[in-house]
Amino acid sequence: MTRFLTSLVLLLPLFACAVSEQQLAEFSVVPLQIGTQHIQVQLADTDEKRAQGLMFQQTAEPGMFLLYPKPRAISLWMANTALALDVAYIGPDWSIVQLVQLDPYDETPVPSPGAIIAALEMPRGWFAKHGVMLGHKVRFNPNPNP
Repeated sequence: MTRFLTSLVLLLPLFACAVSEQQLAEFSVVPLQIGTQHIQVQLADTDEKRAQGLMFQQTAEPGMFLLYPKPRAISLWMANTALALDVAYIGPDWSIVQLVQLDPYDETPVPSPGAIIAALEMPRGWFAKHGVMLGHKVRFNPNPNP
């Protein structure tokens, strides 16, 4: 009996990990245009998906687009996220109103500068590398015409 209980105790963390992975949301990939850049990013358009974001992912590619049904002030942090990120807060007029850097595992809330419609999380350095700046417009079309 002791051997059985020992085996069970050793296996419980494996069961817990399996359940956690099964509960992770799956993201669709959608097109975005930022200035002249055309990219495909993961879409987080529900409370569940926005809360999960890039948590537990091994790479920030292809990026994460957190979309809200209407503009609101938000804060982002990096719980369970091992990736260095750049984030663009996108205002109600679909222009980039702030660019911030988030460090791995830093749970300090980083507030948006006011009401926003979306936030775009990309690998650290992506915006600078592609010349994306404050004021650039973001275009989102989840159902582009063929």
